[in-house]
Amino acid sequence: MKSQSMKLQTNRLLLIPLNLDLIDAAARQDTGAVEAMGYKSNGEWPGPDFLEALPYFREQLIRNNGTRGFDSWIIVEQDTQEIVGGIGFTGDPDPDGRIELGFATNDSRRRKGYCYEAAQALLEWAQKHEEVRLITARCGHDNTGSKRVLSKLGFQADSQDEELIYWIYPASKG
Repeated sequence: MKSQSMKLQTNRLLLIPLNLDLIDAAARQDTGAVEAMGYKSNGEWPGPDFLEALPYFREQLIRNNGTRGFDSWIIVEQDTQEIVGGIGFTGDPDPDGRIELGFATNDSRRRKGYCYEAAQALLEWAQKHEEVRLITARCGHDNTGSKRVLSKLGFQADSQDEELIYWIYPASKG
């Protein structure tokens, strides 16, 4: 895996793509194995939505023979090495250059700006890839935190249905 060489760093955070060992430890909810990899965990990570997506990300890593970065990353607090959340894309850009961003922080780490800081770094990373033309996201109508983060990042609400709001972020080339 190339995950360690693809690490992104912000003022407070490290973003590190998942590898198969971390996916397997997360799927077993094996905090000891996660900590043996050098990360701290308070037991909140992985959350239920992330747990549900692990088989998909595992299959994606196997299919791509490692990460290309358009999959799932962990958000690690630099000072403590604690996994405070997850962020990433649902897969490689489609033929139109569209990718979808998703993010979540542990309940105890919300309202600290981690999602915004991590998403900003990952958006900058994605925009350096020529094949990326449009970045999308979606969230529930009642998800005030995600709506705030997406708006602050520059996403614009594009459409909605009964359950979700769909957002777009045009990838700037230049």
